[in-house]
Amino acid sequence: MLGLRTDLPLDQDASARFLPWILGFMVYLAALAVGSALVVDRLSAHWQSGLTGNLTVEVPFTDDVSVTERSEILDKVIDLLSATPGVAGTTLLDDREIARLLEPWLGPEASELDIPLPAMIAVTLREDVGLDQAQLQRDLTAIEAGAKVDAHADWIADALNFLRGLKLLAALLTGLVLAATALTIIFVTRTGLSIHRSVISIVHLIGAPDAYIAGQFQAQSLRLGLLGGIVGTLLAAGTIVGADHLLRSAGSFGAAGEAGAADLALDLQLLPWQWGVLALLPVATALIAMITARWTVLRSLARFI
Repeated sequence: MLGLRTDLPLDQDASARFLPWILGFMVYLAALAVGSALVVDRLSAHWQSGLTGNLTVEVPFTDDVSVTERSEILDKVIDLLSATPGVAGTTLLDDREIARLLEPWLGPEASELDIPLPAMIAVTLREDVGLDQAQLQRDLTAIEAGAKVDAHADWIADALNFLRGLKLLAALLTGLVLAATALTIIFVTRTGLSIHRSVISIVHLIGAPDAYIAGQFQAQSLRLGLLGGIVGTLLAAGTIVGADHLLRSAGSFGAAGEAGAADLALDLQLLPWQWGVLALLPVATALIAMITARWTVLRSLARFI
């Protein structure tokens, strides 16, 4: 039995009154770390699945290329792509879409640059047929020397490495928070043992076993840990929802045109099962607090009673 009833006056301790707030703050940090890791995991899977099924063909032009020549070259490139095994579809991005893609780096004046923008073609790949990218590059070079295939491989690798680093950082932060929680429970429990040493000695003299005294402290720690865990988790959930709302209000950016590439919109939405994981944090915190308090009491009673 968990034994939520406490017969010792443990709730009168000043340290116990502050314990839910301390645990709530720690659970808040842990919930943010866990929530961030869950968001990063979902984004990495979404980005990888989206970008691996697409590529971009860039065809640069100089100022001396006429509109007619430009159109002819693009027609040849699109015909080549359409006839290439493994290509499901192509979309030629207009200058406004290209300027929109450049806007995060060059600002809103990207469309007013005094340089010719390259033509960009978003290519959707088939899942059942492989694409010979090296051969496609050779065929494109034969049409236009500066044409280039960008399969986003380097970008995907860098992005996934960055996201893996974020998940590792979140895991380390969660571990530190849990360790700090256990240390806090040890400190508060030992303080309570010192404050109530005389009462505990009397209870011992009338026949109360160590397990009974440990049950008093573990019941208090379980209750306060659950209270602090719920408060911290609710605050973290509100922070995540608020940050997602602000991010959506500010807008998001994509990696390619509307008709072509995968959307890389950044959002902090969690799936239902991920919210369920966060909801388990108060229970986990309460259990850690209870087990730590019991271990601390039993270990301490063997020495100073």
